[in-house]
Amino acid sequence: MNTNDKCKNCGGRKGVHRYHTSQCPVGGREILYGKAEWMTTTFEPDNTDELEELKSSVLQLIARVDELEEQVERLQSGSELEESVRIFGAG
Repeated sequence: MNTNDKCKNCGGRKGVHRYHTSQCPVGGREILYGKAEWMTTTFEPDNTDELEELKSSVLQLIARVDELEEQVERLQSGSELEESVRIFGAG
């Protein structure tokens, strides 16, 4: 199920909401018999899984940026460059 198909108000799928008003069905389920009852809340996508995934990606990117900044600092200090020249020669 797509995370955008789940309603954060009732937990039901988007398809069980009232067609014209997007109202949540009572209980978050499709009514199989009898008269449908609707809540005052309307469909709102539940993006919590997507948000957690994005937060995780951002944290990974921040860690990678920190690694790259450390590498840049080492290269700018010249210590790694001097060590490489010492080991491999000036070319």
